[in-house]
Amino acid sequence: MRTVARTRSAFTLIELLVVIALIAILVALLLPAVQQAREAARRTQCKNNLKQIGLAIHNYHDVYGQFPLTIFNTDPAQGLTWSDGTKGSHLVRILPYIEQANIFQALNFSTMVPWGTDGNASTNTNFEMQRESYPGGRRIKDIVLPAFICPSDASAKQGGWSAKTNYVMSMGNQRMDTAPWQGCTTYQDHIMNTNSHWGHGNTENPAWVSGIISRFNWAANIAQITDGTSNVILAGEIRPNCGDHTNNGWFHFNATWVATTAPINFPINCYNEAPVATPSNPPGCNAADNWTTSQGFKSRHTGGAQFVLCDGSVKFISENIDYRTYQRLGDRRDAQVIGEY
Repeated sequence: MRTVARTRSAFTLIELLVVIALIAILVALLLPAVQQAREAARRTQCKNNLKQIGLAIHNYHDVYGQFPLTIFNTDPAQGLTWSDGTKGSHLVRILPYIEQANIFQALNFSTMVPWGTDGNASTNTNFEMQRESYPGGRRIKDIVLPAFICPSDASAKQGGWSAKTNYVMSMGNQRMDTAPWQGCTTYQDHIMNTNSHWGHGNTENPAWVSGIISRFNWAANIAQITDGTSNVILAGEIRPNCGDHTNNGWFHFNATWVATTAPINFPINCYNEAPVATPSNPPGCNAADNWTTSQGFKSRHTGGAQFVLCDGSVKFISENIDYRTYQRLGDRRDAQVIGEY
């Protein structure tokens, strides 16, 4: 009599639970690695964006003999107001050098008028654009440019009243007075003793500016970087939703005045984000409209932010960098040895 072997047709409940548990463990082990790999790729793209912006800024310098500047016409003889004298940020100047010449050529700088008019019938333009330049009334200030966006900062891709940027040039160790209503005096003053006392860089006098740009109408040339181009920050990362001015977008003349005065990644209660876990004392130091701390360099990368130096090299700088060392990197003429960082 032959014995016929039986084959099992299904898993037992215990075996099934063991398999599920093993799969869950594998997923738990692999997911952080996948996330790290994706962030590494995003960080590399972000670094490349900064590299290209640094190259564009140098190409601009080759043509005009200085770095790009934010233009705000303050000549009272022309009867121009705060808004109708504006001609866009320094990022507008480099559009032709990041393969966006078509956008730059669509701008009519002679007819830019206050943003409040927003394309009314009398002018058919607003401060930001020629409304008729793009189909469907598309405004230039609303165009999201991938070259200005760090892939690690998903919030920068969102809408709002204008398209954002994650990269701006550096004002250096400039005096950055606090917003009066916030009562935060932490980090507001310059420490490099290079006459950079003019609040928020509101000057066209290079003697009163620590870094590469002022708030308007002035930008350095290479000869004015006496510390050497490899020792001075040219531009770096920001989180645009973490400042009431940076939130205005890449085109806006009054958005991109950022200094090294605030430490890297100083915690801010950013727009449309959860409040910071450990607020400063006073809490106003964490406010998005406290310019001392909000108009500083920040990123979504863990532990620091990426910067392009004046020689075109891109470096990741730790948020734990010695504060004075960081300010030496911001200032173009302090004549101090930077050391390791």
